[in-house]
Amino acid sequence: MKELKEQFVSALLVILTVAAVIAAALNFQQQRKFHLPEDGVTWVDRGGSVQALYVEPGGPAARAGIRNGDKVVSISGKKIEHAIDVIQVLTRLGSWRDAQYVFDRKGVEAPAKVYVREHIPDSARFYQYAVGLAYLGIGLFVYFRRGGANKSVHFYVLCLTSFILSCFHYTGKLNNFDQVMFYGNVLAGALAPTIFLHFCLTFPEAPRWLRWRVGNAALYIPAFPCSESMLDSQVAASG
Repeated sequence: MKELKEQFVSALLVILTVAAVIAAALNFQQQRKFHLPEDGVTWVDRGGSVQALYVEPGGPAARAGIRNGDKVVSISGKKIEHAIDVIQVLTRLGSWRDAQYVFDRKGVEAPAKVYVREHIPDSARFYQYAVGLAYLGIGLFVYFRRGGANKSVHFYVLCLTSFILSCFHYTGKLNNFDQVMFYGNVLAGALAPTIFLHFCLTFPEAPRWLRWRVGNAALYIPAFPCSESMLDSQVAASG
């Protein structure tokens, strides 16, 4: 029975690893080819409106007269009710085009013509793929060399989660695959610290309170509200 369980776990890890590597490769290709249109503003939902949290100095919106604290009312005739609406409208318009903004400043509405540019990802993002491959390589080395050793599976799950965290990135294409990348990154970001803490607490031997399933489950409970907080911050940043 124990041998059957180990074979099942190994097969499951192989499937997850292959799927994660293929998804990361596709995501890397999309990161290089697809650049999200942007206006140089970090828009956030605040008080029932969409407000400019930060306007990049010298960016498209700044040159059009939009400042920190301004509220966007509409873009090219489309009413903006949530920060994510800005991305959706700009994506439909495309890069290197003029967008007609209506913004509110202290209760007074004014028009602005913003020349939408392409967002070029920070080069540091591509180094994260190398870091992710290093995590995965270390995990595979330990797992195949010492697969029967204590906590080897746990260590490999930690490395695989770190690989997903480093290699799954949201592009803004707003399709199903992009959503998988987005939620995968958020979930891995919430789980990786907990998996690492769990490994440290149970290696080389688990304390008595962690030898029961209830104790293990309790250790992972804080990761779920953490993932919700990370999700909200990611959505706000993407706006």
